Amino acid sequence: VSMWGLTYSEDDREVEDLGETFDALAVSAPVSANFTFPNPPLGIQPKGFVNAHFGPDSNAKSLQFRKGTTTLAFVYEPLTEQDVGGIIVAVDSRASAGEYISSKSVMKILDVGDHMVATMAGGAADCQFWCRTVHKYCNMFELRERSKITVSAASKYFANVLYGYKGQGLSVGSMVAGYDKRGPQIFMVNSEGDRTLLKTCSVGSGSLNAYGILDTYYKPKMTDEEARKLGRRAIMHATYRDAGSGGVCNMVHITPTQKVRYPGVDVSKL
Repeated sequence: VSMWGLTYSEDDREVEDLGETFDALAVSAPVSANFTFPNPPLGIQPKGFVNAHFGPDSNAKSLQFRKGTTTLAFVYEPLTEQDVGGIIVAVDSRASAGEYISSKSVMKILDVGDHMVATMAGGAADCQFWCRTVHKYCNMFELRERSKITVSAASKYFANVLYGYKGQGLSVGSMVAGYDKRGPQIFMVNSEGDRTLLKTCSVGSGSLNAYGILDTYYKPKMTDEEARKLGRRAIMHATYRDAGSGGVCNMVHITPTQKVRYPGVDVSKL
């Protein structure tokens, strides 16, 4: 076919039409929203407001912003062929504000991916909001890259976000635990932007009591039943020694292939 001195074949026209169709159907990469906290009115600073009304020197003695919780996680290898090993994550379920117990059934193990979880210790609102933010980031990453995000990358993003609000009154002490191509990993992340890779970890006001049990009875190789009993035992002792911890012991067992959630067990019956 000739037109104005130019020649081209029907095959070329088909290729051009096909290219226009692909351009019309092209899907751009998702763009995450840039979220920022709005400033409070009249120049009030959130950190100063919380300290003035709910801090140690405030008049609201029964509603002071004193946190209390116990969360722990540890990595272990299977002892026998019947065991699978992995990561045990155990937490209590009490939410308190000073002398006031606001809830006895808080789920402090939040999903941030198909193969990992994050725990809550500190301010409940801060932990829930930022864990949801990390969960959204992990979903967007996997949709965009078409591969699972590593535990290291998710925890690094978590730490970077919290570091951006350092000194502004956030209260977050979390663990990001999960399985990826590098194996089982646990990262501790806090509101100061710190990030640490650990084999055994406990965060919260009852963490020292939990560490006492873990340091005494933890072994690198255990049966699955021994590992679950150790997690519950550490939480139980922490709830008896720490006024801010209590309720039931919730547990998640992360293996190379799945996450198994166990129903809450009343610590007073352990």
